[in-house]
Amino acid sequence: MIERLEVRGIGGISRTDLEFSGEFIVITGESGAGKSSLVRAFEFISGRRAQASFIHAGSEEAEVTALWNAGGEQVLTRRSLSRSGKGRCRIGDELATTGTLAYFSEPAIGIQSQFAQLNLLDGSRQLELVDQCGGDELAKIKESLAGAFPRMLAAEKDILEIRKRRAELERKLEGAPERIRRIKSLSLYSGCENEWEEERAALEIALAKAGKYEKIISGMNGGENETDLLEQVTFLLREIYAEAPDEFSSEWRELGESGMSKLQELFESVKREFGAEGREELETALEKSEMRTGLLRKLKRETGRISAEELIRYIEETDVDAKWLDESGTELEVKNRLSAKFRAEVASYARNLRITREAAAVNFAEKVNNHLRGLAMDDIYFSVAVNKFGKVRSSGAENVTFMLSHKSLPPNPVGKVASGGELSRILIAIQASIEPGLLPGTLVFDEVEAGLGGRTALLAGRKLRELSRHCRTILITHEATIAAMADQHFVVTRNGDETEVTETAGEDRAREIARMLSGSESKEAMEHARALLD
Repeated sequence: MIERLEVRGIGGISRTDLEFSGEFIVITGESGAGKSSLVRAFEFISGRRAQASFIHAGSEEAEVTALWNAGGEQVLTRRSLSRSGKGRCRIGDELATTGTLAYFSEPAIGIQSQFAQLNLLDGSRQLELVDQCGGDELAKIKESLAGAFPRMLAAEKDILEIRKRRAELERKLEGAPERIRRIKSLSLYSGCENEWEEERAALEIALAKAGKYEKIISGMNGGENETDLLEQVTFLLREIYAEAPDEFSSEWRELGESGMSKLQELFESVKREFGAEGREELETALEKSEMRTGLLRKLKRETGRISAEELIRYIEETDVDAKWLDESGTELEVKNRLSAKFRAEVASYARNLRITREAAAVNFAEKVNNHLRGLAMDDIYFSVAVNKFGKVRSSGAENVTFMLSHKSLPPNPVGKVASGGELSRILIAIQASIEPGLLPGTLVFDEVEAGLGGRTALLAGRKLRELSRHCRTILITHEATIAAMADQHFVVTRNGDETEVTETAGEDRAREIARMLSGSESKEAMEHARALLD
């Protein structure tokens, strides 16, 4: 709980130090005196959002220091904010963030402003209050569900990812076996494309030469209706032999036959090398080369690869993908069984949570109604509707709605049927219904009794005083009957632009109560004030 509050430069307060010794503490003062500046100071030191606009007009910096009693240990916290927007926080001697400060302050202080009734309309806050009433049993079930739910989601996510990848690979591998067979038929290796291109170019050159020699051979064989060149030579040699002089007959015949033999050998060699068979072999080889190159280009287009090396890798990748696709079927079965187990687990926790929550809702409503009867709301019945979701969430499969019914009228959501005064009393009843161990060390109420008066204000004050037995209760109020119940009283006054906060007691306190009662210190008002204080 908070034991001391030092405020510097907040709202109308340039400087004030408050020592808290009572359990039920009231802060009073005329409207506009600056009581809201104290609320801002409490919010500021609790780690809530702050703006430079609330810094005191004569100050360059706002600073609040609080001394807390945390489990018997005293802890000092400090927070400051300059006009430039730069802020600093400390917990003890250590620097801290506003988030850390808020985390530290959460179990130490709760602040209920005069608009805190709106909290009653927030579904998450309503559920939190009901769950608190469920005690350790409900908390354990919630914790188990919160732990199991992510496991279920993770398993379902894994299944979706496996199914998605299987579908992608099935599309990717469609026609892959035949494609791989054709790739393998090419016997690819690194650098083969360049070699094949050089080989094709060489075949084209050789085929061009073969065309030239084909013309030569054609001339040797003679064209259409022409005599074979060798036959012509043979005919000419015969004539030479016939006309040769005796002394040259033998020599010329020997030379002619020798030359004829060499010429025949030459013609046969040329025919063998560049005859029709040689050209056909070249054409066949070139056709095979072009078909191989064409198939390579086609396979690169089909697979989206740009080289023979990438096609080789395609085979390796496809083998890996095919193996994963085959093995993933087993993995999918395992994941499905695991997911089913987690779903059953989550469903079981959710069912138990709903049963426990429904019981907690009844128990919580009963406690609130008991306190409402003590707040003169006998004709009002408070209930908690448990609304089921279509599916389970990490926090359960339902939410709750606070309901209110008047006499014989059917129940409706609190926000639709409750007046401002009723909301104030319901808020007090709810705070009084929370288990003492779950209450913060200090509760600050800012005019939460607004709209109440007479007997209802008196009853509200009694409830707040009862609440102070479990946690230090600080109330900013305009109600004299409630202020008189406090065991410590601070008064906020305005002097020019300055707001002052002082502790009051004795006759000074009686004068403040009289002012609250009638706006004056008349004899009757003072007597009434003293009677209230007594």
